[in-house]
Formats: sequence, C-alpha cells, structure tokens
Amino acid sequence: MNPVNPEAIGLFGLIATVLCFGLEQVGVGVKGADHHKLQTSLGWIAILFGGFAQLFTGLCMYLFSVGGDHSIYLGTVFGFFGLFWVLVGMFFLKGGDKKVMAHFFAAGLILCIGFTIKAFEDGLVWPLGIDLIVIDVLLATLVPAWYTGSPALTKLAGACNITIGIISMFLLFPAMGL
Repeated sequence: MNPVNPEAIGLFGLIATVLCFGLEQVGVGVKGADHHKLQTSLGWIAILFGGFAQLFTGLCMYLFSVGGDHSIYLGTVFGFFGLFWVLVGMFFLKGGDKKVMAHFFAAGLILCIGFTIKAFEDGLVWPLGIDLIVIDVLLATLVPAWYTGSPALTKLAGACNITIGIISMFLLFPAMGL
C-alpha cells in the first residue's frame, strides 16, 4: 500500500495562492474593485491556502517521511513557504511597514537560493529546481517593489506568481498520482 502523498494539498494551496496574487498583481479583474475587500480576500487566501496547507504538508513530510530521502528538505521548503504566506496574509489583513516586509523578502531570497542549490545538487531540476528559480526571481523583484511601489515591478511579480503556479502544476499532478 502506498502512503498518502501530502505534497498534493500543499501544492494545491500554493497554486491557488500564487495564481490569485499573480492575477491581482497584473491587474486582471481588479479595476474598480473595493481595495479593502480585495486586500482582505488576498490575506485570507494567503493564510489558509498558501500558509496552512503548506504548513500541514511540511509537518506531514517530517512526521511520516513520505518524501523518501528528500522528506526533511521538502518539509523544510513547505514549512518555510507556509510561514511565508501566513506572514504575507497577516500583512494584508493587519497592515504594517512595507519596508520591513521587503527586508523579510530579502532574507527569504537568501534561504530560497539555498533551496534552489539543493534541488539542483539532488538532481531535482525539473520542475522543482526551475520553480525555485522563478521564486528566487519573484523574491528579488518583491524587495524593490515593496520599497518603491513601482507598478512595473508589481506586474513582474505578478508574472512570476502566475509562472510559479503553472510550473507547480507539473509537481501537483504526479503528487496526485496523475
């Protein structure tokens, strides 16, 4: 009997979150929207889908070693991004200093570069390694975007989020056994 693969729920949460954020960042369907309602909705999506789903997955990877030789690595990746999305969601719900968030994105970039290097060292190039490269680009974009509020950088971040969602589908389908 094969163990249940918790990666599917974490990846689904990631895909739902980055596609919602990406579409908003590139401006799809938000013209004339109530900014407060939009921000609140994105906050809850980030916390529930991006945060809790990935934290659950990371915990399962640790407890049940379902990632084989990569269970600790993958659990750490899911755990970091789960916490990442909880923090982003809380920012969208409660507010805060955008420059402090930019510092957090810079710290996350350093960690994510380590995840990317490990993926390539372990031969996990496609789709995980490539997905992590796009996440690296996203985080590198978010630092100046949140410092300056540049619409062009926000749109680039949105394109990165949409790309992450698409690439992550190549991880989701095998995790679901498809």
